[in-house]
Amino acid sequence: MSERPRLSVVTVCMNRREHLLATAPRVAAWPHHDEHLIVDWSSREPLRREELPPDPRLRLLRVEGEPRWNPSRAYNFALGQASGLWLMRMDADCWPTEALDPGALLAAGPVWVGQGGEGRYGQFLMERDTFAAVGGFNEFLRGWGFEDKDLRARLEVQQGWTLGPIPEGAIGVIEHSNEERMGQPRAGEGQALRRSLGLATMRSSRLGNRLLAAHNPWGARTPASVYEQTAPGVWRVVGASVPRPSAETADEIDHARRMAFWSCFLAIPEVFLSELPPKLVPPSRQGRWAVRWWHRLWWRTGRQLLHLPVLVLGLGRGRLEGMRRSLGQR
Repeated sequence: MSERPRLSVVTVCMNRREHLLATAPRVAAWPHHDEHLIVDWSSREPLRREELPPDPRLRLLRVEGEPRWNPSRAYNFALGQASGLWLMRMDADCWPTEALDPGALLAAGPVWVGQGGEGRYGQFLMERDTFAAVGGFNEFLRGWGFEDKDLRARLEVQQGWTLGPIPEGAIGVIEHSNEERMGQPRAGEGQALRRSLGLATMRSSRLGNRLLAAHNPWGARTPASVYEQTAPGVWRVVGASVPRPSAETADEIDHARRMAFWSCFLAIPEVFLSELPPKLVPPSRQGRWAVRWWHRLWWRTGRQLLHLPVLVLGLGRGRLEGMRRSLGQR
């Protein structure tokens, strides 16, 4: 029997130290990989090799100079640095369990993807040539969301591959909120407001990336970002090489992101939101939204008043359904 190809587990981390320190030992305990490559994507506090498991298969690199999280570029860089012919993406909040047998899966199909909750969805197992055939992730996308769906669509549509589902129990996940996932600073106003802020940030980012993917299709021949090594284990992107949409497209998508965020967070319909001056509902800066005191005031007052009719309709519907069930039992 021939020896199986080398398998690399690839993880990229930006300011998710707590999650990584909990999952890295679990990856180290998994017996099926030959390398665990961790890339520190410009975390505020750089990761140190000595705080990670003493597993000789574990390798740590760092990319400096990145102001915001960009999973498409981050994972393209990391997967390009991996040494394996089999590639497995495992985010900082995930780990493969004993139920995951990579050899058995790849013997049955070329592409395997996570299923279940949000934490599992973006994970995958595939051969390097499979990933390269579609050019990897779309680097026009910015921030969190949709890069995994875009990759899946191109694997299915461009290459005609069937995506096999990795069993849910084969991937462990640390559950966390949308606010943590989006890297949005805590609003400091209570759990409900933080949840609302996280949801609005996530919806805005996803919508923007859907539009970017439509305007800027990606493939194996699309030029990707280029990185230069500045010190042992340390890299930095060549700024001019980063794919960017046209100015017209960027303006259109920034507007769509802005409308999506504030309409979700403030519960103001877009037709009315567009009449407000941009100073009141500004665009994001480096993926961060400036939520001011007047936004919080509206969230606690006007938004709640707008919510009352919805609650009344919900209660009325529940009572009507209860009456129908009661009449049906007679």
